[in-house]
Amino acid sequence: MKADWITKVADSVEVNARQRKGENATIVCASGISPSGPIHLGNLREVMTVHLVSEELRSRGWKVDHIHSWDDYDRLRKVPAGVSEDFAQYIGVPYADVPDPWHEYDSYGTRFITDFANGLERMGVRPRFIRQSEAYRRGDYLEQIREALRRRGEIFDILAEYQTQQGQRATVEERRAVYYPFKVYCQHCHKDMTHVTNYVDETAQVSYSCDNCQHVETYSLFDKIQGKLVWKVDWPMRWSFEQVDFEPGGEDHSSPGSSYTVGQQIVQAIYNEQAPFFVGYAFVGMGGRSKISSSVGTSATVSSALNIIEPAILRWLYARRANNQAFDIDYGQGLLRLYEEWDGLVRQVNKGTVNELNKRMFERAIQTSSEAVSYTHKSAPFSLLTSVLDVTQGNEEQVLRIVSQTLPVSEDGDGAGGSEDFTQLRQDLEPRFTCALNWINNYLPDDERTQIRSEFAVVDYLKFAELDRASIRLLAESLDDHWHLAGLTELMYSVSKVVRGLPVDAPPTDELKQAQRSFFIALYTLICGSDTGPRIPTLLLSIGLERVKTLLTPPASDEQLLHDHGELLSQ
Repeated sequence: MKADWITKVADSVEVNARQRKGENATIVCASGISPSGPIHLGNLREVMTVHLVSEELRSRGWKVDHIHSWDDYDRLRKVPAGVSEDFAQYIGVPYADVPDPWHEYDSYGTRFITDFANGLERMGVRPRFIRQSEAYRRGDYLEQIREALRRRGEIFDILAEYQTQQGQRATVEERRAVYYPFKVYCQHCHKDMTHVTNYVDETAQVSYSCDNCQHVETYSLFDKIQGKLVWKVDWPMRWSFEQVDFEPGGEDHSSPGSSYTVGQQIVQAIYNEQAPFFVGYAFVGMGGRSKISSSVGTSATVSSALNIIEPAILRWLYARRANNQAFDIDYGQGLLRLYEEWDGLVRQVNKGTVNELNKRMFERAIQTSSEAVSYTHKSAPFSLLTSVLDVTQGNEEQVLRIVSQTLPVSEDGDGAGGSEDFTQLRQDLEPRFTCALNWINNYLPDDERTQIRSEFAVVDYLKFAELDRASIRLLAESLDDHWHLAGLTELMYSVSKVVRGLPVDAPPTDELKQAQRSFFIALYTLICGSDTGPRIPTLLLSIGLERVKTLLTPPASDEQLLHDHGELLSQ
């Protein structure tokens, strides 16, 4: 059987961990995100890559610790979109200490950590979270920080291999003499606009001055850790401290001179450890046309995706794409195709016709080693829900009534639509029903909504071919006896045959298919004012019998209409 990317990565991590730690060790897999703003679908790829590989390793009997670092001890770099410029006063302050601009959380960092963590929980992803602001301040890394400061010259030499002299005013020797791989947060202004001026290892005393407020101070790391290692040292330091066996990163992290390349050397030279197994992952973005797709920095978040995509389906998107394959998650009309693909996969699984690779991806999507992941088990197409919600302007009862007619009869002989109490059906359609409702209300552009005419379109009707007009009349006359989904579906395909004197079971010839297509365009024109729209039986039921009769029943004979409105046809 062909190995998928998750299996291949897990194979390599397993070999790496067995060599380093032995057979009964705990494999540590790490991910990390800086809560600098709304956490987007690209960041989710890092976490999902680690989660999926961790789950595969657990299935092989390994003890696995998936740790996820919140880099909330990083500095605020710029004023966030949509926030007053007054917020510039916090640039240089760690995210953990920056106030929430909307006054809902204890800090700026907590706002985005909470939103993302809630999304992960819905997807069955539950790593062990480490907030770096707490780990640093607790003194977890005290000895590692001291080691980095003791060996600052060696660290500088490693970093200098990848630096150019261009634009440097000082010589390499001068820069090496004043280099410290530690950035202090000023005790007075709380910003990192500081530089270390001296370090005494025996007392772990750090002296610094602040370029922002000119504060000068000396303090001992034994008393407090009010700063952090620079990123290219911080990352390998944590590999050593946490004994990390696997950590992925964006593809830019593995280029020459990147964080991972430098980190490999630092972790070995300074901390006498091996770098974890690394894979790069490609970009994940937001695709498709939706009415909020132009929102700056806020649209392609995990929470927004889960508003319209079932958790298991979102997991499936990340599982089925190789880590080095970029893709977009479609918030527009492509979302309907995504649900169709998923429903097709579910049908194959239920019938036992799915291949082993797709079955494995499905299982990874719906189940973790500890819990089931939510998806809708009722076979109601997403396109059906969205089209009826669109036409009925969110009339849930009407949607449920129509959906009930599409579902199979239950074992006790009652159809799903046998009762007007749709409470159970509404529950059974979750989370898909809410996803459809959210998509219609928040993502479908106004110009893509189905518009329904308010009165019979006489002029358009008179432009139709004679047989199409006859088909419209016959359909309108037959509605009462066929007003359910199956009946309307049958009627739609029989009308064009009957007006041509053919039996209803006449085979679909090319000529007949063309006739039916022309008839359907006529219907859409009279109802929506366009030549396309939702499936016609669903559309009719969504509008309601009386309104459909109004839109499809000519107010007079064709001869009378031509007499009364003939002059309009020539305009």
